[in-house]
Amino acid sequence: MAAAGVARRTVSTWVALGLLPAPTKVSLGSPGGVFNRFPAWAVDRARYVARQRAAGFTIEEVLAMLAELDASQGGSGTVRAAEPRGF
Repeated sequence: MAAAGVARRTVSTWVALGLLPAPTKVSLGSPGGVFNRFPAWAVDRARYVARQRAAGFTIEEVLAMLAELDASQGGSGTVRAAEPRGF
C-alpha cells in the first residue's frame, strides 16, 4: 500500500480492524514469493483513514465514518469527494 503512503504494518492492522478490505494473495511462484493485491479503491480508502487518524479521530470514529460513506455511496468501498449540490 505504498501508493497510499501507509506502512505495511499499519495496513495489516487496519485490515484486521476492518478499516481496509482483506487483500487477495498472489503468488509469483518460487522464488518470487507471495504478495497482497488490494482493489484499486483501497488506496483512496487508506488515504482517507490516514487523514482521519492524523486529524485525531479514534478507530471507532473512523469505522463509523466509513460505514456512513459506504451507505451513502452504495457500499462500493470507494471514498469519493463530496459532490456539490445543484440548485
